[in-house]
Amino acid sequence: MNSTIIEAPEASTCAPPMRDTDYLQTRDPVAAPELGDQVECWQGGEGVPPLFIERRSNALNDKDAFLAWVQAHRPALDALIIRHGGILLRGFPIDSADSFNQLMAIFPNYEPGYAGGMSPRKAVTGKILESTRLDERFKIILRSEMAYMKRYPPRIAVFSKITAPEGGETIMGSMREFMKRFPESLMKRLEGRKVHIVRNYAPAGSTRDAQSVDHPDKIGWDDAFYTDKREEVEARCAELGMEPIWNEDGSLTLREETDIFTVHPITGERIYRNNLHTIRNFDRDPKFSAVVAAVRAGQKYPSGHYLDTGEQFTDAEIDTVMGLYDQIELAWRWRDGDVAILDNLLCAHGRNPFSGPREVMVALLDR
Repeated sequence: MNSTIIEAPEASTCAPPMRDTDYLQTRDPVAAPELGDQVECWQGGEGVPPLFIERRSNALNDKDAFLAWVQAHRPALDALIIRHGGILLRGFPIDSADSFNQLMAIFPNYEPGYAGGMSPRKAVTGKILESTRLDERFKIILRSEMAYMKRYPPRIAVFSKITAPEGGETIMGSMREFMKRFPESLMKRLEGRKVHIVRNYAPAGSTRDAQSVDHPDKIGWDDAFYTDKREEVEARCAELGMEPIWNEDGSLTLREETDIFTVHPITGERIYRNNLHTIRNFDRDPKFSAVVAAVRAGQKYPSGHYLDTGEQFTDAEIDTVMGLYDQIELAWRWRDGDVAILDNLLCAHGRNPFSGPREVMVALLDR
């Protein structure tokens, strides 16, 4: 499943996404007088996230002036994130982890952080993390960040410090559009149900010095929880509503239960937020078949996402949900310095495979 760089899926009611060389011809201006006259706003079409916000000529080219502008316009930016699912700040003086951290300090931090996450990430500075060290050949499909946990960050910010020369786009999709297309028959089957989740981490030290990881279950539990002390892991699991199981080989299994649909706390919209459809994501990719087989063979409690009846999604149900994500998936060429701030329920995100140097950072935010 490959994202489309230059045109939207035919079935979508969204306008086509933007061509990198045709932004001035294809972009739709969006009036946002609440942001003042130092910026201009545009989008790729009705319902296409995110809203692009660019500075005009020489305005806000000083970092301190830009940070002061963001601080002064926080309420307006918050409202635009809700309205459009996310915003993308382009052309502003954010060029390092430190300057990204200064920008993120204006927004409320998601205090639980990334403890117990499924992607290998190291802290960079302040509240800033690596985007992921998952193998660059692997496509990270559209999803809500930490959809496999009860507690989740309401927002996520993405900073492209070094944009990959080939691929590596942070892909996005409107979950409002996704829910419009969600089949009524599947909705009825899922009403009132819960998701039971089993996840596994490798023994401590497994990925401490790894540059990349070819399967999430190979991440060491010390990397996932940012500690090598079991009692601290257990305390964090209790806080987050997860049951830890320590295995004889030193690995860790987590069990938890979540809802299938989450109600947006501001808009009241009901959004599909879970990973029932992703259980065969790695399994279906022939590049990783041997890796998957080896990982599963060593697990006492195999990783998986199950309905509360013990069932997993059927192949047909997986294909249906994955097909919906394919229909809403949008991608475009990012530029160095781009910063996106996304509502984690209203805008799904992922990553295309890539080659060459790529340095992307993230921050987990509250509202």
